[in-house]
Amino acid sequence: MGHAVRANYLYAGVADVYAETGEELLMENLESIWRDIVFRKMYITGACGALYDGTSPDGTNYEPDSIQKIHQSYGRPYQLPNSTAHNETCANIGNLLFNWRMFQTTGEAKYAEPIETCMYNSILSGISLDGKKYFYTNPLRLSDDLPYTLRWPKERMEYISCFCCPPNTLRTVCQAQNYAYAVGEKGIICNMYGGSQLKTTWNGEKIELSQVSDYPWDGAVAITVDRAPKKKAFALSLRVPEWCEQATLAVNGEPVAVNVQPNTFVDVERVWKKGDVVSFVMDMPVRLIESHPLLEETRNQIAVKRGPLVYCLENMDIEGGHKIDNVVILASIELTPKKIAIEGSPIVALEGTALLSEKVDWENVLYRDLTQADQPVKIRLIPYYAWGNRGKSEMTVWMPLAR
Repeated sequence: MGHAVRANYLYAGVADVYAETGEELLMENLESIWRDIVFRKMYITGACGALYDGTSPDGTNYEPDSIQKIHQSYGRPYQLPNSTAHNETCANIGNLLFNWRMFQTTGEAKYAEPIETCMYNSILSGISLDGKKYFYTNPLRLSDDLPYTLRWPKERMEYISCFCCPPNTLRTVCQAQNYAYAVGEKGIICNMYGGSQLKTTWNGEKIELSQVSDYPWDGAVAITVDRAPKKKAFALSLRVPEWCEQATLAVNGEPVAVNVQPNTFVDVERVWKKGDVVSFVMDMPVRLIESHPLLEETRNQIAVKRGPLVYCLENMDIEGGHKIDNVVILASIELTPKKIAIEGSPIVALEGTALLSEKVDWENVLYRDLTQADQPVKIRLIPYYAWGNRGKSEMTVWMPLAR
């Protein structure tokens, strides 16, 4: 509760205290707070802090005639507006830091999932693809028709008056490698995938690994053992992300039977030798995501994910340049991955055909008879972190669903 940035940094600090003291009540409270965030108050992008300012009905010593001011804060459970979402980048970084410490103290894969979600979505979105412009807030919808002015500009800025977010974003992105691996009791834990080299020690033994992967665009990962203890077995623990339901594993080309369960680790333990190669291939389908029924803003809407990435729609990626509010997504839509570049940055977009309500006109209309979207329209979805890099645009993560 309260100011989301301060709250998340506080929770991260309490997790540090628990790591030093082992006080069980601290972990009970942290786990309760974590469940409240992840299951009731966190955006699909991992962002936190739904409300910019207002009044809280849940303030300390609440009385009907006395209300408490709130600022950049968590709201009530399932209170997750999209157009007015504050989601300060520093709060999202705090969410990552909190989950990292929870992972360090428990070794549970469920805490690594928000780390990856935040890193690829609600943190990376805070900086432009060329590294020169910033967002302070990270809304999930931007409409030209919103009838009031938001607190911060609708376009990326080279300078923002909030001094914390730009350096904090850059520092976090530059430290991404720190979250890729961990050393556990059984061996080396792989949390995040991507091209990397690891040099570390385990039980006094030197271990070196190199990883080749086009992740997050592709689910294929190859890890080569460059140095390993002689005659001493250790485990290589590979994280199965929440979105992965099917995967194959092989060592030196020989298949290894695995029971793939999302939010767990697959352990491969053996005496390794230099040159051994582990191939881990995760299926990465396009997924349509729906929200909890109590999340009113996104009832009967869907978001699109592929791997760890949340996708969004900008109006320039709608055939004919139509407004985002006129696009409806079929439950049977087929979205095809396609490699493109935005501002020189290679990404994988998703292309498909949606439906369009071409004659929609809401001028001086609040309610009206139901209309049907029946005109096919080609759309292209891009990763959420890449939005706002082609000039001012409308954008949405959640889109109406036609079953």
